[in-house]
Amino acid sequence: MCSLGDFFFLTHFYSYGKSEELAEGNYTTMINLHKFIEQNQPNENISIRVNCPMCSGRNTFTITKMHGKLLWNCYKASCKIKGGKETKRSKSDIKTIILSTYYQPSFQLPDYFVSVHNNQKALTYLKYNNCLDALQDKRAKIMYDPKQDRVVFVVSDGSQHFDAIGRSLNKKVIPKWYRYGKSQKLFFCGSHDYAILVEDAASACAVSTKFTGVALLGTNMKDADLTQLKNFKHVFICLDADATRKSLDLQKYLSYIVSASVVRLKEDLKYYDIEQISEVIWKNN
Repeated sequence: MCSLGDFFFLTHFYSYGKSEELAEGNYTTMINLHKFIEQNQPNENISIRVNCPMCSGRNTFTITKMHGKLLWNCYKASCKIKGGKETKRSKSDIKTIILSTYYQPSFQLPDYFVSVHNNQKALTYLKYNNCLDALQDKRAKIMYDPKQDRVVFVVSDGSQHFDAIGRSLNKKVIPKWYRYGKSQKLFFCGSHDYAILVEDAASACAVSTKFTGVALLGTNMKDADLTQLKNFKHVFICLDADATRKSLDLQKYLSYIVSASVVRLKEDLKYYDIEQISEVIWKNN
């Protein structure tokens, strides 16, 4: 199976290899770019975002090291710099790959978490974001963190807890979303044949009456996560409007293992009721 790293490498490296870079007319500049990438390359399975060394775009340049390949790309529309190359894996890189694929850190829910029913503000948040049905039908385990004033969505497989992600209920409490553990697992809600891939746990709960909601908890996915999606009949990718490029990249990669399509949204799905969600999903497919 082609990996996400392989996909980017195959589609971008040959288009933006040395011949294309030389066509830009500045060989010295490209040499400096490669030195910059080498000096700033992250560890295996890590992606970093920095200012672009070519167009000076603020935090528009990503460098990713994955599956023995080093990939780079500037997301600024006017800057066409992107590419990739093979790298040698160190013993540390190999260890990272093994641990991230096969090892899930143990996670215990903090003992200060309380029932979400103990906090009216948390219940109001769940109602406003169409999550109450998922809570009441026990499709999701949702708690409240009184220390940080967060509504907490527990990441589990029904019997084992892997992590928890908390949504701040106070604008002064940052970050807005906080991950308590280190598992990097996806959040699932529901048990249907069709899945909707969304940004956050609240959106996953909102769609779970008729679809399986799958939250990225961010827009990056590791290969270990993708294997969990292969048994769905279809995956609808419903990320934020400003993540269109990422949505299309995910669709192309997911197409290797499952039927998938991108649904363009005007606003987040958690602000729709389930009938509106169904209409939006099937109207676009």
